[in-house]
Amino acid sequence: MDSLPQELIDTIIDGLPLSTLLSSSLAAKRWRRRSQQRAFGSIKFLSEAQVNRWCTDVPQDPEGIISYIHVVRFQDIFFWDDPATFGRALENLSSLTKLWMVGVAIPNGLPGQLSRGQVGESITILCLWYPCSTLATMASLVISLPNLEVLSVVGAGIESEEPLSPHPVTSQRAPLRFLDLRGNIGGIGKALAESRFVSHHLSLDIQIPGVEQLIAISSETAVNLALYGVLILRFFMERE
Repeated sequence: MDSLPQELIDTIIDGLPLSTLLSSSLAAKRWRRRSQQRAFGSIKFLSEAQVNRWCTDVPQDPEGIISYIHVVRFQDIFFWDDPATFGRALENLSSLTKLWMVGVAIPNGLPGQLSRGQVGESITILCLWYPCSTLATMASLVISLPNLEVLSVVGAGIESEEPLSPHPVTSQRAPLRFLDLRGNIGGIGKALAESRFVSHHLSLDIQIPGVEQLIAISSETAVNLALYGVLILRFFMERE
């Protein structure tokens, strides 16, 4: 085993089923790092209790396990007993590239926490599906990620009379590679348009306020456009 080059060992580990990575990490010292990188490359939290255990039990060493994590998914956490818990779980994940929230309450203070730390700079993909959040908080979260490349917002946020705070114009921001907006999500399209979010690929629901503005500013780039409302209407017309 000691005679094998590390590249060959890594290739072997990359082909192993996820269920065997715990065993492979214990097989030999040279197997441990790659096995842990795969095992912890993507993690999922389904409750606030799980998030608390993670913050308490996992060493927050920038060179340790947390440095292996590239994808985090929070799911079905509809409220937080301690809203700051969300930010604490994210603040040391300097290698995080994809943040995925499905049916999750977004604390009002989260955008500020991300914008002040390294995590906000590393995230390039953000998925907000059926968020439990006001439009103002969602828009602030999106704006707080300076290197965002892919944004997907699906489903309804919480209706609120809270006015949108002024967002900085981000004309210097590189165009998004992909922007997907679907469902009853209020004025998120308008907020993004006002902040000059341009995208190479638009996938939009035609009922979302601000779609026209997004299409207009994105037409400055070569843009592929899919309007969900038009496709659905066409489907039903063809069936009839």
